[in-house]
Amino acid sequence: MTLNIGKFLVVWLLTTAPVSLAHEIRPALLSIKQTSELQYRAIFKQPQVQGRFLNLTVETNCDATSTASRTSLSVLQQSFTLACTEAINTIEILGLKNTLIDTLITLDNLDGRKQTFLVNGREPRVTITGGASTPVYFMLGMEHLFFGFDHIVFVLLLLYWFSGWRNLVKVITSFTVAHSITLGLSALNVVSVAQRPVEALIALSIVLLAAETLREGDSLIHQKPWVMTFVFGLLHGLGFAGALAAIGLPEDSVLMALLLFNVGIEAGQLAIIACALALIFALRHFDLRIKRSLITLPVYLIGGLATYWFIDRTLQVLS
Repeated sequence: MTLNIGKFLVVWLLTTAPVSLAHEIRPALLSIKQTSELQYRAIFKQPQVQGRFLNLTVETNCDATSTASRTSLSVLQQSFTLACTEAINTIEILGLKNTLIDTLITLDNLDGRKQTFLVNGREPRVTITGGASTPVYFMLGMEHLFFGFDHIVFVLLLLYWFSGWRNLVKVITSFTVAHSITLGLSALNVVSVAQRPVEALIALSIVLLAAETLREGDSLIHQKPWVMTFVFGLLHGLGFAGALAAIGLPEDSVLMALLLFNVGIEAGQLAIIACALALIFALRHFDLRIKRSLITLPVYLIGGLATYWFIDRTLQVLS
């Protein structure tokens, strides 16, 4: 029996990824505010990654003084002042080259201008010029999806649920609309939900989707999978909002930054689906016959991995 071996290979490759990728890698945040012509106040927050802080440091063309630090369960926050002989013009995050995380830098100037930059391990240094602004939220949205392994697995499981382009559009659109609703409501503080329970429920949604994928029968969910993806999309939107809440939105362009973040998520989602479909179509040229048990094996693996995430995240909530 010839089946979609492309689906099997795509999901199998993802199930070989480390368990640690279940959570997205959140960026470090550097906020600098100019308090006088040659003085600035800075706050640097760096996330905990796999149980440890990365010891990132900030280097500029100014001298840092009055440094104070405090830690929480997931963030190391350092506060300091910058005394300059000229306006700040370079910022570098030392230690970033050895990591996968980004650093979002915001600079509030004395004249009211707000500049936003995004640096990473490839380019950990930025030169302050006219400066870009909210377009960095587009990149943050894409990267949040790419490093949110549970979101990727959920999206790829949806490929088991459609036949024909019309149904694909319905499934993806329902997921998109749903998570856009809760992302917007949460980002605008209309809805506020604790993140740890949300992350546990996202893992549970993957377990349920995997179980429903394996279940035989002609249920309403099988007939109209976009209904289920809409419901689960509402939940995943709250997960996306957690990362956005950690980053923060610029006060002078909240709606634009929110839009760009959401569009970035959609661009990342479509890129993943396009790659998966391209592989599926390419493999259709081969007459590969495999047992149904091999086709369903990735779903069992994903369901088992998601069950582990659910138990681990639930224990974190209870503790």
